[in-house]
Amino acid sequence: MILVRKNSSLLLGFLAGTSKISILLPPTNLLTPPRLFTTKANDPSPKTPFIVKYLIDSLGLSSSEADKCSKFLTHVKSPSKPDSVIEFFRKNGFTDADIKRIICCNSKVVCAKIDSTLKPKFEVMGDLGFSDTQITKLITANPLTLNYLSYCNVAPRIEFYNTIIDSKDDIIKAIARDICLLTCSLEKTIKPNIAFLRECQFSNERISSLLIHSRRVISRPLNTLKSIAKRVDELGVPRESGMFYYGFLSLCRLNSDLFDAKIKLLISLGFSESEVLSLFLKHPLILCLSGKNLRYKVDFFVKEVGCKLSYVSCHPFLLSLSLTKRLIPRNYVMELIMKKGFLKKKIDIVNFASMPERKFLEKYIVSFQKRMPELPDVYLSASAGIFLY
Repeated sequence: MILVRKNSSLLLGFLAGTSKISILLPPTNLLTPPRLFTTKANDPSPKTPFIVKYLIDSLGLSSSEADKCSKFLTHVKSPSKPDSVIEFFRKNGFTDADIKRIICCNSKVVCAKIDSTLKPKFEVMGDLGFSDTQITKLITANPLTLNYLSYCNVAPRIEFYNTIIDSKDDIIKAIARDICLLTCSLEKTIKPNIAFLRECQFSNERISSLLIHSRRVISRPLNTLKSIAKRVDELGVPRESGMFYYGFLSLCRLNSDLFDAKIKLLISLGFSESEVLSLFLKHPLILCLSGKNLRYKVDFFVKEVGCKLSYVSCHPFLLSLSLTKRLIPRNYVMELIMKKGFLKKKIDIVNFASMPERKFLEKYIVSFQKRMPELPDVYLSASAGIFLY
């Protein structure tokens, strides 16, 4: 539906310019007081622990969430400590939903001391130049970071990350995505890994991207990164090539068994070994797609579009495009335009599938609308999985 709304807004812009029991019982049992026959369901339930009731009433946790959190809080018998912690978070800009998330992830925080534990953690981040909003985003995104926000732990790391990542917002994103950036050794792991990536001719921009967007890459053992780089070398991707970075990233996301399984899958779908290698060399991240995704897309290109696998291997980026949001609706509309005789010759899917949405709308929807007024609705419906013709 998001896509439909987006397409719809673009189209509007252009167009504007779902009793037997007694027989079974021995006679002696008939004299037994009825209370002994009461079912377990009628027995009074054990008293709900204070902290469980507190978490349910104060933060709206479900019974199961409160039970899970209470395992480490059985000693809490009074609301004074958790009340003060919750109030502290509220004063620092956290919503009740944020606080609920933090406590569900790190329940021991309700016992934290405000002045000696929580305040210093917020102050050190503020002293390092982070705004209240940024601190809130970090802790909400990954509540476990609260355990590691001490000056001696954070200050040298932030100072180092500042040399690679341009903005404080991106540093927050990196740490929130990979808490190991705060837990593993800066001197023994992070810095040596960064130095190795520079040996691989990765630019500062690409190292920054790995830090921000890729979980558990920079924080891996150095020998692991060296092994991955060596395998990319063996696959024939030169280190000076821009594709080496993407090949490296692809193998970081796939262990050896998964990588081999994807290769075997593509071969089972009909690609030759040379075509599979071509796919990897031109678009390494294709192998990170799920097997189901790959099967559906290959089936679409071969059976619906009529492409040969050699064509797909020459244009592997096609496999990275959304099947339901882009490939199917665009191909459907293009076939309809052809049937109506609006085009003299068939357009290769690589040409119209690669277009930005605005350009596709201009060239093939709006321009043919006079001859086929329902075309915008046809395209929007196809984008929603509804085919009118």
